[in-house]
Amino acid sequence: MTARRLGFTLTCPRDGAPLTEGQAALHCGHCAARYPVVNGVPVLIDDASSVFAVADYVDSEGYAGPSYGREADGASGPRRLYHRLARWLGDAPSSLRHPDATEVLAWIKAQEPPPPRVLVVGSGGLSLGREGERILQTDVAFGPGVHVIADAHDLPFEDAAFDLVVVVAVLEHVADPQRCVAEIHRVLAPRGHVYAVTPFLQPVHMGAHDFTRFTPIGHRRLFRHFDEVAAGVALGVGSVLAYTFSAALLSVSQARAWRLPARLLGLLAAPVLRQLDGVLRHGADAAGGCWFLGQRREGAPITDRELVQSYHAGFRQEQGRLPPLAEPGPPRAASSAPA
Repeated sequence: MTARRLGFTLTCPRDGAPLTEGQAALHCGHCAARYPVVNGVPVLIDDASSVFAVADYVDSEGYAGPSYGREADGASGPRRLYHRLARWLGDAPSSLRHPDATEVLAWIKAQEPPPPRVLVVGSGGLSLGREGERILQTDVAFGPGVHVIADAHDLPFEDAAFDLVVVVAVLEHVADPQRCVAEIHRVLAPRGHVYAVTPFLQPVHMGAHDFTRFTPIGHRRLFRHFDEVAAGVALGVGSVLAYTFSAALLSVSQARAWRLPARLLGLLAAPVLRQLDGVLRHGADAAGGCWFLGQRREGAPITDRELVQSYHAGFRQEQGRLPPLAEPGPPRAASSAPA
């Protein structure tokens, strides 16, 4: 299994005890739980607390997720061309620049050698780093690059196992975001970092698996056990206009004859409207999403009074870059993967 090969210890999501490897499964010696390994991917889901069930991954393909569903698109002919056009338009970039996970990883590598141990929560097909690097990708869906099926509410890893946790477009899809962030805090080593991107003003997506949105200050409070390194707007007012325009068109009628052209018109307008993100640069309170890079905080969290007092000064749309590299602190203890 990739996790073991990279030197990570897998633990029981129910009680945190180390797992031992058996025939086509991992076993917990403490609670006697058994977790199947499907095509080399451990399914570390606690049936008692998760919205996902282990049986779904064994008896069927499990939860597919939106990103992996794209690869499974079986449409052909004009419908397939329409789907490809819709994806291309839907993925049109914003003109508002903010650092992505690859840039954050490069920043971390430059600041704190040796090479960091990285956890990607809800990878969604994200390709991060290079082959051989200690980057572990988890998700609740089987897909390219996924090493472990895991629920973010109960991460199956030891305390202080990682130096960077990446959680992009995930926290809106969990039932208890604060619990998930507490788990991220737990698995991070001292001075470890978290990089998160989370929606604010966006329509529901993924149906029943879409729970929450965060204002800028609400997003900061979610990470109150972290010191802010950098933060800002991930999607601006133009993107919000694109979402709203598309939603308004689709709300006119449920008739298929209307919804297909309405969806296409909304998609065609999106790339143009998203170019306004970089022009309308003073709309943080109407942003489509927020990003946050924080460092694990020891001791008491930031108080709500401090958050409120820092509201306007601490979250500006101009904060779109990573800070210059600081003087290096005490080096992390190097750890190597087993042979």
